[in-house]
Order: sequence, then C-alpha cells, then structure tokens
Amino acid sequence: MARSTRTAATAITKQAAAWPFAVVLVLAGLWAYSNSFHGVFVGDDMDAIVDNPHITSLSPLGRALSAPRDTTAAGRPVVSGSLALNYALAAPDGLAPRGYHAFNLVVHLAAGLVLFGVVRRTLLADVSRARLRSVVTSAAFATALLWVVHPLQTSAVTYVIQRAEALMGLFMLLTVYCAIRATDERPERWPWWAAGAVATSAMGMASKETMVVAPFVVAAWIWTFRPAGALGDPRVRVVLGGVAATWILLAWLLASDARGESVGFGLGGWAWWSYLRTQSAVIVHYLQLAVVPAPLVFSYDWPPAASWLEITPQFVLLALLCTITALELIKRRPAGFAGAWFFLILAPSSSLLPIATEVAAEHRMYLPLAAVVCLVVVVVFIRLPRPAAWVLVAAIATTFGVMTHARNHDYRSVEALMQDTVEKRPRNAKARVALGGHLLGLGRFAEAEGHLRAAIDVPQHRGSDPGLPALGRMYLGSALAAQNKLDEGIQMLEQARSMRPDLGEPHAFLGEAYASQGRLVEAVESFDRAAAALPDVPPVLERAARLRATASDPRARDGARAVRYAERAVEIEGGRDWRTLDTLGAAYAEAGRFAEAISSVRRAMAVARADGEPAVADLLKRRLLLYESGQPLREP
Repeated sequence: MARSTRTAATAITKQAAAWPFAVVLVLAGLWAYSNSFHGVFVGDDMDAIVDNPHITSLSPLGRALSAPRDTTAAGRPVVSGSLALNYALAAPDGLAPRGYHAFNLVVHLAAGLVLFGVVRRTLLADVSRARLRSVVTSAAFATALLWVVHPLQTSAVTYVIQRAEALMGLFMLLTVYCAIRATDERPERWPWWAAGAVATSAMGMASKETMVVAPFVVAAWIWTFRPAGALGDPRVRVVLGGVAATWILLAWLLASDARGESVGFGLGGWAWWSYLRTQSAVIVHYLQLAVVPAPLVFSYDWPPAASWLEITPQFVLLALLCTITALELIKRRPAGFAGAWFFLILAPSSSLLPIATEVAAEHRMYLPLAAVVCLVVVVVFIRLPRPAAWVLVAAIATTFGVMTHARNHDYRSVEALMQDTVEKRPRNAKARVALGGHLLGLGRFAEAEGHLRAAIDVPQHRGSDPGLPALGRMYLGSALAAQNKLDEGIQMLEQARSMRPDLGEPHAFLGEAYASQGRLVEAVESFDRAAAALPDVPPVLERAARLRATASDPRARDGARAVRYAERAVEIEGGRDWRTLDTLGAAYAEAGRFAEAISSVRRAMAVARADGEPAVADLLKRRLLLYESGQPLREP
C-alpha cells in the first residue's frame, strides 16, 4: 500500500490548487439557493418543527435530542439536536424559517466540498484511467458543481425537515473520505483518519437509517481502488470494523420504534414484494429526473404496481444495471463502484422495506445522484477536448442553477407549492387535501371546497394514507359549514368522525357546525370528545370551555367542566392570551366563583392593553361589571 500512497501523493501535488475550485463551488451553491431563505415550513415540517415542543429548549439535552413519535425527526438525535439549536439561535422568534434554511444550505455546501475531495482522491487512485490524471481536479470539481446545483436536490435542501437526508449524506461522504485517507496516509497519521471515519459514521447513523450501508460503501471503495488484498490489511480491518461497530448505535435507535406507524412490513397494505415491484418504476423515475430534472413534485401519491407485467420494462432495465454493476465490481472497475454507490444507498428505502407513508420521494436521490453525475462527467472529460468539456459543463451547470432557483421559488408559500403539485399530479389526493386545508385556514372556503371534493373522489389504492379520506371529509365539512351549507357539512363531518373516531379535530369541527345550528347540547358533547382527544390544544379547550360556561341552553352548561378546560388552556399559554383569560372568567362565573372571575378578567384586560387593543379592554370592563353584580355571562 506504500507504493499506492506515494503515487497518489505525487499525483495530487501535480494537480491545480483545489481552493479556487472550492470557492467557486460554494459561490455557485449560494447563487442557486439564494432565494431558498424565503421558503416556509411545509408538509412534515409542521409536526417535526412547528408543533414539536422538544426543540424549544436545549435543556435537558435528552429531550432536545428526541422528537415526538412518528415525526421525521423521531429516532434521529442529530436531526433533533440541530432543530433545537436552530430554535435557540433564532430567539426570540424560534420558528423563523430563515435560520433553518441557512443551516440546510451550509450542510449541503459542506457535502459538496467533501464530495469534491472524495471524487478527486478516487480519480487519483491507481486503478483510475491514466488519461484522467491530467484533469483529476477539474473532473472532481465538475462533478461536485453539477451535484450541488442540480434541481433534484431542492427537496433535501429547501424542504427543511429533509435535512435528515442532507445530514446523512454529509456524514456518509465524510466517512468515505476519512476511510480513504486512513488507508493511504503515513502510518503515524492513519489512526486519526480511522477515528474520523468511525465518528462520522456514528453521526450518520444518528441522522438517518440509510447510513446502515456505510460499511459496505467503504468496503466497495477499498475493493475497487486499493491494490489486491487490501481488505486484509490490518489498517483496513480497523477502519471497516470501527465503521461497522456504529451499527450498534443504529440498532439501539431502531429499538425505540420511533416511526413504527410509517415503516415496516404490512403497513398500509404493503408486502415486501409489492413494494419492490412498485419501486422498480420509482427508481427508473429517479434516473429520468437525474438526467432531465422536470417535472419535480413535492409530494407523490404513488399507486402500487398492479402486476409484474406492468413494470416489466423498468424491472428489466434495473436488473440489467444491477448485473453490470456486479460484473464491473467483481472486476474491480470504477463503474462498478459507481453502480454500487447508487444501488446500496437507495436500497434501505427503495427495495424491500415498505415506507408506507412515502413510497416515492425525490430527496432519496440526494447521494445516489452523485454516482450518476460522476459517470457522466468522466465520460465527458474522456471523450471531448478539454475546452469543449468545460463549455458543456458550464452550460449544464448554468441551466441547473436557473432551474434550482426557480424551484426554490415554489417553496415561498404552502399554497404555491401545493398548487404546483396539484397541477403536475391532478390525481394526487394527498396534495389536494393539503391545499384544501390550507385554503380553508385562509378563509377561502369555496376554493377549498373544490379541491377537497376532487380529493375525496379519487379512489383509494393500497398504500394510500389511511387517514386521508377522513381528513378530506373533515376539511370539506368545515368548508361547507363555513359557507352555511350546514346540513351537507355536518354529514361530511360525521363521516369523518366515524372513519377516525380517535381524531380530535373532526369532533371540534362538528361541534362548531352544531353550534351554528343552535344544537348546543350536541355541540358541547362534540367539544368534550375533542378536548379529550386534544388535551394540550388551547383553542379546542378554550372553545369547549366557552360553550360549557356561556351556552343559552342550560342543558349544555357545566361550570366545573368549563373551569377545568379553561384552566388547562391558560396554563399551556402561560396567561398570555386575553381570550383564554376571558373564557376562564366566564367559567368561574358559571361555577359561582365570582371573585376568581373578576381577577381573571382583570388579567385579561391587562394583557389586552399590553397587546395594544384598547377596544377589547373596554369590552372586558362590561364583563367586570357583570361579574361584580354576581351574574354569569350568557352568549347566543
């Protein structure tokens, strides 16, 4: 191995200095993603970031490194810790998206720089073609450049919670780079690089489960680019053994079953063979996007392949590519390693183990894309004269950068991103429900109704989100009720509740609809069920308390229960919302506790004045007079 070390070192010294290329690489990435900072939280960001109480403090550390079950950050302590750090650095507005986007971009640019180093040293390895030696740094830079600005990467960079993919990618690249250095460095320095490989592998295992293939990727690199028998070298054994030992950490994290409702055999009706069959078409779609990155889709609702005959062309193509990869790898050729890189990294999420909630996702191509890009770049620099190769690379990089910039613009709002998804995939019920729910929140009820009706008309297929029909009917019922189409709205809401009686939201929406019809007893019963299912959601608790305290129908009133709901809402909000304090005052008054009612209203008045709402404070004065006279509040 000493000869290999000297040869590589000599070749490196003959290459152009790497730092100017690194600077250009960073600048190109900053340009392509310069508008990503305007992106908002979307999709899984809501559960994993916006509604995640674990990220609001860095202490205790164990809580900051964990996340609620079945969120994207669950069981991934590095991801969870990074979110908590973002929240702390963004104070006082811990949920300002700009800082989260900046972190993601830094990770992506760092990964691009490490990829530059990995490709550069790979091309310098003894088995690389001699004709490439004069353009090693150029080809490595071109690979990293196209990879960094490729539009397919926006899903892993601009979609904030998919930093899990980018972090895993960074640590995978660092692990490979450290392993390369550990197996070709001087004896007195190799232990440090070996330790780096183990440490970065552990960080990757704690970022995303796909890192499980790291030991195989490192072994494939050494097999391909080191002299025959290198796998028996003691240093290589130490590196591979250390990297493989990080499986212990991954096993411990997997034992928590953090996402047991989204990953596993049999979930959503998926069996391993049906998932594998469907992934044949999905992976070919990924390859198409690697070459022509359009149309890009934020959220796929990919139906299962009905039979093997349906995906025969894709399956044959992948089988052929796998066979070529195996043969090239056996012969220890670089193309074999590129194929192994592609298939190994995709394997955990795109082969046998069903991911029921996300059958297809563009962010999974984050690292596999590097193999595709590198193969194309190497062919270009081998086949074309140097000036022609650079012109072609520059043209592609510019085109990709413009496309990436345009794709980032779609993330400017939930509406824009979901509208884009619906336009590209009209039969995507998941996207239509998300868009309809967003429009509902904006008060655009008629537009929401159109999308939600279209969503519930889409036939459910095996593998569809089982909660989607109930969610669509819940939003549709609310949109109808808001337009005073109460009978049909209530019918939809009752269907949603019967489909998912465990969900609290349908009960709350139904309670509002009943209240609009004056059916107060049914309204309070629905809100009781909503409060039981959502005991930590202040708006639900406040509304339940308000009805129980102020309903005109005596059968609907219950002072003790109203006090319990309102006190919990005030506790969660820390007494910072005048509406909740006002409702607590009404609950105390209904329970005959007028002194406490007066005190609560005075607190509400103080908060309203502090919020700059003098008209509200004047309204609350009338409440004060009512309670001082010993009368409870009644509202129609």
